[in-house]
Amino acid sequence: MTIGQRIFYLLEEKHMTQKEFSDRTGIATTTISDWRKKNTNPGSDKIMSICAALDVTPEYLLSGVTEDSDRGRNIDYMVIPTGTEERELIEIFNDMNFVDRAHVMEYARKISERKSRYCETAKAKSMVKIAEFCDIEVFMNSNFEGEPFVDVNYIDDDVLGKLDIRSGVISGNFSKYVRPVIEAWYKDNKNLLESIWNTKKMMMIPAWE
Repeated sequence: MTIGQRIFYLLEEKHMTQKEFSDRTGIATTTISDWRKKNTNPGSDKIMSICAALDVTPEYLLSGVTEDSDRGRNIDYMVIPTGTEERELIEIFNDMNFVDRAHVMEYARKISERKSRYCETAKAKSMVKIAEFCDIEVFMNSNFEGEPFVDVNYIDDDVLGKLDIRSGVISGNFSKYVRPVIEAWYKDNKNLLESIWNTKKMMMIPAWE
């Protein structure tokens, strides 16, 4: 079935006249008739308006799926630009076998659950996230009460500790691999941490690698 044929099938299915279809899309009725008479397809510049008028997705209109299939209907689409980490992640995921995909999904869900669990606790304590790096989250008390500490949450191992803003002393059961990362981050951002605490102006610390 061609695109043009699929359009006429949908018009019949929806009991929509060519005149109504023309009014909805802005495409001349003569052009619509030519698709049937000459067995041609609409131009690419008209696809989106056709999909909107017929309430189908571009995938359904273009893919050649049989008319009794529901594929392509009621599907949410997300446009992800090329060259982004999100696009790279999806492409890597698509190249994986089903077993590896299952492992990745399990890991992602665990991270999401851990982040959600601490974020709820942090919200109740008036803690606001000010940094995130290497699966590590840093939270500061938005009321700027008590001693100048920040909470440090290592998502991967679900370990929570504290970091003294002034001295750099780290408390918490962090591994020998994670602790040096926190120390290096603190060294690069000590002045900014002290500035946030002293001025009481909350801000997100720039990305760090």
